[in-house]
Amino acid sequence: MSGEMRKFQYYGEEALLLPAKREAFATLKEWLLSIAEEMALPARNRKQLLIAADEIFTNIASYGYPSGEGTARVSVAFDMEKRELILTFSDTGIAYNPLEVPAPDLSIPLAEREAGGLGIFLVRKLMDSVEYRRENGCNVLILKKAVGSDGRNA
Repeated sequence: MSGEMRKFQYYGEEALLLPAKREAFATLKEWLLSIAEEMALPARNRKQLLIAADEIFTNIASYGYPSGEGTARVSVAFDMEKRELILTFSDTGIAYNPLEVPAPDLSIPLAEREAGGLGIFLVRKLMDSVEYRRENGCNVLILKKAVGSDGRNA
């Protein structure tokens, strides 16, 4: 069983609700950076979280809503016992489990590979755990990352 969970809020809300538009990532990035600063996360963890969040949000914005209209909900929690940061992305877009995408064949020269397919591969490499489920008409993707500290209190 997990230890005590600290849930981060965005201006008093339990999650950040964003339009599924590429330019909206700037708001998510700002929030994640403020959390990383508050928790005194090392630069390496900050970069890993931002890269993973950018990839997931970009996929939602680019492919989740063919009509171009939709939202993405992001919540952030910290398991204090495991020292694990948990990012949860949910959207009501097209049902899609990115974990079913086969890993790219990195032995094929770059010029001969199909475009795309590296983003989820990268997210899986950067995070300790990536889970997907379809729940109540929503795609729910949970990213978990054990994080260090530079010595300040988290």
